Amino acid sequence: MSTNQENPKYSTTLKNTKGYGWKAKTIVKNILGYDWNISTLKMNSGKISCTAQAGKLETKDGFESFSFIIFQDPSIRLYQETRRATQNAIEEIHDKGLAKFTELLNAGTIPSRDDESSQS
Repeated sequence: MSTNQENPKYSTTLKNTKGYGWKAKTIVKNILGYDWNISTLKMNSGKISCTAQAGKLETKDGFESFSFIIFQDPSIRLYQETRRATQNAIEEIHDKGLAKFTELLNAGTIPSRDDESSQS
């Protein structure tokens, strides 16, 4: 488990998916026993939403896959806003979501895998 939580390193991918518009994704590895998939995209409600999903990132044969157990692994809505989903808007909202994730991490309110296993 990572012990230096103050300044996690973020590497973000931004792409325009045909038919779905702009999407941003950041994978944060090994934070309190979880890997986190932080993604920002426009929802059906019209809001642009940035969420963090806990799970496990695996690399096999040069390909990465992210898996999680629905209703078991934690998910956090970090930030959302109603506006047009331009590249700039997605980037800004994703940055606000990453800032919120860092804030929650530094405050000690990000769920830990140890916390989850002790509740079973």
